[in-house]
Amino acid sequence: MKTQTFLILCAIQLFPCLAGSGDFECFIRRLESLPIERRQTVADSFWAARNQFPVVEDSLAAFVFREDSFRCVTVTGDFNRWKHPGDTLKRVPGTDLCHLYKSFERDARLDYKFVIDGKNWILDPCNPDTCMGGFGPNSELAMPEYVRPAEILDKPDIPRGKLDTLSFRSALLKNDRRVVVYLPPSYSKEAKRTYPCLYVNDGGEYITLGSICNVLNNGIHGGKITEVIAVFIDPMNRNGEYWLNEAYITAVTDELVPWIDSRYRTIRNPAGRGIMGASLGGLTALNAVRLQSGVFGLCASQSGAFWIEEEKIIELVRKAKVSNLRVYLDWGSYEPSIPTIHVRMADMLIAKGCRVKTRVWHEGHSWGSWRAHLAELLGFLFPARTPSP
Repeated sequence: MKTQTFLILCAIQLFPCLAGSGDFECFIRRLESLPIERRQTVADSFWAARNQFPVVEDSLAAFVFREDSFRCVTVTGDFNRWKHPGDTLKRVPGTDLCHLYKSFERDARLDYKFVIDGKNWILDPCNPDTCMGGFGPNSELAMPEYVRPAEILDKPDIPRGKLDTLSFRSALLKNDRRVVVYLPPSYSKEAKRTYPCLYVNDGGEYITLGSICNVLNNGIHGGKITEVIAVFIDPMNRNGEYWLNEAYITAVTDELVPWIDSRYRTIRNPAGRGIMGASLGGLTALNAVRLQSGVFGLCASQSGAFWIEEEKIIELVRKAKVSNLRVYLDWGSYEPSIPTIHVRMADMLIAKGCRVKTRVWHEGHSWGSWRAHLAELLGFLFPARTPSP
């Protein structure tokens, strides 16, 4: 133990970045300048002294991995479109230390994984930060100015909404599905009050991966979001239902909406009713207001999958007779093919007289991004009522 501590202290003195201040790139250059027989000892000291990975300095992130018996270590993630096998880490000769430098915006947040020998996808074993996605957890890189969303956290000391789990039968689609209804904290106390209503595609994932109920509870308690009923809809055949499927939208507007209205005290006009989703669910939300603006007057799309048939979707919206909609669109700068079509969509909706809010984040196509910005989305669609003077 004394020997190991001595090595760590010596290494920190030689290479200040081991103590958390300094230049990792400088450390690598100095390590490579040592006699090859001394390098592994210093590399071991680096691992013992360093407690945060990847190594982040200003706009530079260094992915670091201990290569033992592997032939090749690569990293793939939002920043390289999850290409396989990814970008190759360089090993320092005479050591098991592999590294790769990349530059990012100072407020970026990105998902990634290491790929071992081109086939074994693993989390970063030295990074405790992960983000759950639809295919399981990914390691998470957060740059220095990224602000972690406190509103996704469960706060047991504030009033909470109530969840009703129901089974909904669609005669049109000939199937049954789970529907979860969020009732805001005052619902059971204010018997004569009616509430706006939000329909959420991929509802189960927005609850589990998006922490949307926590965001609602915190936003309502903090006076940033008005009390709203949220209806979380699980898809039965996601690709089939969400890809420009008018039958699915008709089932929602002609069957589900009246069914919900008959059971709960909802505001029953387009100004008080919205629909939202992410990716294909975001495309479906926009398609719903295109087809049924008399039902939905509010819409939010996070990373909407408009790129799949860009010109077709643009033409459908161009021909749509919509106005006075309130639409929220956000996307990540690390999402391929998304930014251009979203700018075109926003400009077209504004020209039609819709109120549109757009936000671009230095993130990827990820639940980590979508959940982090729900508070802004909900605050735009359902702003808290201003108290009377």
